[in-house]
Amino acid sequence: MSFRVFHFLSVLTFAEYCVIILYETFACSEVDHLKNDKFNEMVYLTIGRLCDLKKRRLSVCKCNAESARLPQEFDGFRIVHLSDLHSKCYGENDAELVRVCAALKPDMIAFTGDLFSRSSDMEKILSRLPLMKALGKLAPVYYIWGNHEADIKDKALLMNDRLRELGITVLMNDKARIVRGNAQIEIAGLALPSRFYRSPDGSYRKLPDVTEKIIEHLLGKNDRRSFSLLLAHNPLPFPSYAEWGADLTLSGHIHGGMIRAFGIGLLSPERKFFPRYTKGLYRLSKSGSQMVVSPGLGKFRLNNPETVMLCVLNKR
Repeated sequence: MSFRVFHFLSVLTFAEYCVIILYETFACSEVDHLKNDKFNEMVYLTIGRLCDLKKRRLSVCKCNAESARLPQEFDGFRIVHLSDLHSKCYGENDAELVRVCAALKPDMIAFTGDLFSRSSDMEKILSRLPLMKALGKLAPVYYIWGNHEADIKDKALLMNDRLRELGITVLMNDKARIVRGNAQIEIAGLALPSRFYRSPDGSYRKLPDVTEKIIEHLLGKNDRRSFSLLLAHNPLPFPSYAEWGADLTLSGHIHGGMIRAFGIGLLSPERKFFPRYTKGLYRLSKSGSQMVVSPGLGKFRLNNPETVMLCVLNKR
């Protein structure tokens, strides 16, 4: 690629990034509470034209997670991993999303947070129930909170009750087990308080670290006798998840880096450039702990398709 072409693409990407940041700042933050529909519509149309965003089909990304600690009975176990739907819709009652998930023949579905946005009213939040009900008919569904649920705790707790009525397993710093034959794996769901995502002044400065001790305080000690599957919205504390004892972590939050170039995500929701974990399978060589990061289903993005993750567990 010539320097001129690379320079042009860099300038174009930066311009698109600036437009998206303006949207995120003014249309997707607390300004949303003003319900300025005309302003939001104007921003959507402007970004759509500048970025030439076209209607895309859902992408599917498959990851194979191998572990010697996995019981033989779970070899080939298929997990459909969804995250960060926010305000995005995939047809009436998200029928297109359900169709894609059904085609993947899951043994389990994990939803790792941000099922809706912090700006959503209760009617909008409850409109996700048909989706979750349909997913529950495909396979057992395990759901955890993201930062948007944590920001509107009262509404999210009401939604928890409705989800449980549908048979969805909502993990709020607790654990569940999946049994196959004489073997089992343990699923833990981490729900971090909002202060770990945003400072009291609304900024992203001086956020507390998510350490092994904090995870243990919230989830208790890890039962290292069982294969441990951790659902944790934010992938950035991956080393701490490994120290706690997670064999495999499923995360989202980063939206794939929003803009992807040459397979690299450029930006995190905390407005940090080049986040370390953005999409796909990661492995720590020392502990052998692995993590699958979903780039998510909602929010504006560039060269970064909305994705359903399929994680297949394999006995090594």
